[in-house]
Amino acid sequence: MLMKQIRKKTYLQLGLLTMMAGAVMLSSCATDSYDEETFVSTVKNQQLLSPLADSILVQGSSDGSQTTITWPAVMGARGYDVKIYDITSETPVVLVDSIIDGCSVTTKRAEDCNYRLSIRTLANTSNGNKDAETTTEKFFNSFSPTFRVVPDGSDLYQYFQENPLPEDPSGEELCFDLAPGGNYTVSKTVDFGGKRVTLRSTSKTNYANITMQQGSTFTTFAAFGMKYINIEASDLNHSILTMSEEPDDSIKNLIGTNNYYFVMEPIVFQNCNIQNLGTSLISTNSTKYNLRTLTINNCFIELGGNAVNSSAFVYIKAGYVTDFTFKNSTLSSPTKSEKFFVHHGGRPKDVAETELRYTTITNSTLANIAWNKNFCDYHNGQTTYNYTLLNSIIVNCGKINFVTGLNKGQSSNNPKWNINNNTYWRDGADVSASQTGVPSIGEFLTEDPGIDPENHSFTPSAAQIAAGQGDPRWYE
Repeated sequence: MLMKQIRKKTYLQLGLLTMMAGAVMLSSCATDSYDEETFVSTVKNQQLLSPLADSILVQGSSDGSQTTITWPAVMGARGYDVKIYDITSETPVVLVDSIIDGCSVTTKRAEDCNYRLSIRTLANTSNGNKDAETTTEKFFNSFSPTFRVVPDGSDLYQYFQENPLPEDPSGEELCFDLAPGGNYTVSKTVDFGGKRVTLRSTSKTNYANITMQQGSTFTTFAAFGMKYINIEASDLNHSILTMSEEPDDSIKNLIGTNNYYFVMEPIVFQNCNIQNLGTSLISTNSTKYNLRTLTINNCFIELGGNAVNSSAFVYIKAGYVTDFTFKNSTLSSPTKSEKFFVHHGGRPKDVAETELRYTTITNSTLANIAWNKNFCDYHNGQTTYNYTLLNSIIVNCGKINFVTGLNKGQSSNNPKWNINNNTYWRDGADVSASQTGVPSIGEFLTEDPGIDPENHSFTPSAAQIAAGQGDPRWYE
């Protein structure tokens, strides 16, 4: 009986101690000079200062969707006047405009954007303190870290000859910043080997300019990116990007045993304008490559030169792309071209029976591509294939049945189809009724889309804009 009483008394004491500890923790959390009932500041009759820029910590979330900004407390303050702007475009966008009564704020974060933070300390005037007279500004961005800055006017071939990539195969993305509005040339093959390289302007509104000369190309057997760049390709007689003829065996047979070379990280062309492309955007030789991800986003690509005689916009001779996405973009020729959209010489089942392949076109404008051909050229009718075509304007592309041309012309229920809200236009007439041979093509418009690729006019008609079809950059 005595032991039970002792245990009961001990448990009561522990409970009281826990409650007291909790109260201490709560009161310590309030020692930010904002709650006068729990904390009395010793700072009185002072002119307060705003936090120093170097003391402000900016940190992105693990998923990249948010930014959290923290700063040290200023004693004697009652809060902070905080403003955050997205200054990526010429007109700043206000993200935060608030009085913050703590020492941190979280805001949304978008990829490749520039931001400005302003913060001013507001005083606890009941103690005779005064607001900070000046506002601290701090600039930050959501670009991947810069590896090197390439001087304006450089020949990129010569630059990389003189500034070779590090030999350490870290696998990290190496971002090379090109001057916004700067002018660059490429005179010969720039070989990045197995390094993950991204070429970019650090301005989303002032692109860098690259002129590809005859005999030039970028080559790699790893991930690659181009962002915010204008490319002039009139003299180009190779693809803009070619996959290396001698990839390292470290990427061989990562899946299966059929001697494929796997590029597991993405190849991305984002916010690029490419003029007079007579060859391919990307190509391979007879080496069996599997590119796991190829994304073309927010790009305008206009064919020219010897485009009629070249084979395919994306030409993978002996392999294939697992996930090929073309979105918010325009691919056009001023005249009717016979270039395939994509050619694959290999197929996923060559690697493994369970391997899938995706071709996705969304919110895009396609004009004068593969006029008398099936839109795509590869092994067709596979159950592991997936086709998505949404919110797009198709003018003079593929044979009269554009949709089955995604499957090399075969009418088959084997692939998975996701087709909806498109316009199909050929030689001045609606051909939506000809899009047969698949389970469903969903909704479609029969009105003239109103684009004129010969005269470089891509603003669609009102009906297409209302339906959200085509490359949205042409809406304004």
